[in-house]
Amino acid sequence: MKVLYPIKNLVDIKVVKETIKPFGGRCAKIVDGNLEYQIKDENQTAAYEALKDKAYIE
Repeated sequence: MKVLYPIKNLVDIKVVKETIKPFGGRCAKIVDGNLEYQIKDENQTAAYEALKDKAYIE
């Protein structure tokens, strides 16, 4: 599934990719101020929480 979240600050995409990799996230990119990546449905919540905890997304 493809997810799209508004990004808080400009962050290095490599750091974001490292954060979502353990959850199976892939193909991360920043498009028009939003973080977009693909992830399996069952891992979406865990990856979202990890990104939120690091204050990458709103």
